[in-house]
Amino acid sequence: MKTFNSKLILTMAAFALMGVGCGQSNQFQTNSVVQPPLIGGDGIIPDSPDGSGSNSNGSTSTGSNTVTFTPVSIAEFNSYVAMHPLNNPTNFKLTVDLNNAGNGRYAGTVKISYVDTGYQYEGKFEAGSGTNVDAYKLKDAGLMEAEFNRWFIINGKYYFSAFFQDAYGAVVLVVDNYVNQGDAQGSGTLSGSVYYKNFAQSYVQQSPYRKCWYIYDGPYNCRASAVINKNTPYPGDGYRKLGTFSGLSKAAAIK
Repeated sequence: MKTFNSKLILTMAAFALMGVGCGQSNQFQTNSVVQPPLIGGDGIIPDSPDGSGSNSNGSTSTGSNTVTFTPVSIAEFNSYVAMHPLNNPTNFKLTVDLNNAGNGRYAGTVKISYVDTGYQYEGKFEAGSGTNVDAYKLKDAGLMEAEFNRWFIINGKYYFSAFFQDAYGAVVLVVDNYVNQGDAQGSGTLSGSVYYKNFAQSYVQQSPYRKCWYIYDGPYNCRASAVINKNTPYPGDGYRKLGTFSGLSKAAAIK
């Protein structure tokens, strides 16, 4: 089976079309005031539903961080892929690899893969563990890149929502159910859904200094108030539900 990332090929082609020195001014924010982090849900920031909050909690990574992913429809998945038509896609998988980057915020990668006509395709979406640099008077300098990627509680129930992006768009990972296996071995499992928002076509490159959830206007704005404010688990603001998952190991996926 041949494996490649089709998005990488189109990224290189897009850069060739845009050329050197394409303007980025429409992404720069003129207000350098740092916005305070918003605490949503019931007003606290829990570490996680199993009580762990760092890689040193002593739990072991039982289970898998890769599970079957079920698209809501092939038509919706085709809209997500966008760059080439699907023929007979199968073997949809979701891989989640997140670590506590500090203060209960989680950085890492979310991968969505599938097989079509003998080729394996993979979209890799990321949120870094660092902080926003102070450059060009951009907003939100000093905030963590993964500031909005955390657990929260609404009406006594734990949820998790988080932003990730690649060169072509963003996804929001939502966990809305946690099953504790009760064996004290970190074997609890997660289920939830993935939402996506593709970037509009543009010859302007994204600012290298901010992820899309810190861009307030233009084609690379992927902000969603639900993910930022944690007043509901599910994003609106143009995001579309891509599919669902279950059986994801908490200890292996969100460490």
